[in-house]
Amino acid sequence: MQPPQIPAEGVSAANRLLRQLGINAFTPTLGFSTDLTLPIGVGGAVAGPYTPGVGNLNVAGFSLNAVRRGEILCGFVPVGGIFADFGDKSGIHVAWFNLNTLRGGLDAPLGGLLDTVLDAVVSHAKAAPIPAAAYSAPVSALKRALAVVPSNGVRGGVIETGPGLVLCAIYGTVKRGRTTYVFFPSFGITESH
Repeated sequence: MQPPQIPAEGVSAANRLLRQLGINAFTPTLGFSTDLTLPIGVGGAVAGPYTPGVGNLNVAGFSLNAVRRGEILCGFVPVGGIFADFGDKSGIHVAWFNLNTLRGGLDAPLGGLLDTVLDAVVSHAKAAPIPAAAYSAPVSALKRALAVVPSNGVRGGVIETGPGLVLCAIYGTVKRGRTTYVFFPSFGITESH
């Protein structure tokens, strides 16, 4: 049985969580809400090949990384309070621009970070010509490593940016009960390989 997950309290705790997952933190951001509070959030990104919580995930010579070469994983951690992590998780988005290729995108949605990472790894594992028994232990280890992620609105998404220096802005909404929290952009830059 796993211990109950608690929300990241404070910007330093959010930065620590992102670093623990190998995600480089961006600038903290302020938001506003329908209950007149001012929530804080921190975004971040990591370039592939990489899998948060375990690093480079190779099985039988095949890369099963959640984030592949030419992709980045963007993450977002709302600070303080318990945010619902049920139902619709699509409120946080990423706008990005690759300074080397001059390509970009607006409004790429982020989902639950755990779902994003696990779904990508399992999808890559099923596509590789290796038996399920060969990747079941690494996937179980990944689930244990990701147990540090609190269930409080932490979001993540893999974005195909191509190689280069990528400017990102992570912004959007997170819900807690009937209250909606709108976050201004958390800005940062990441080098995609």
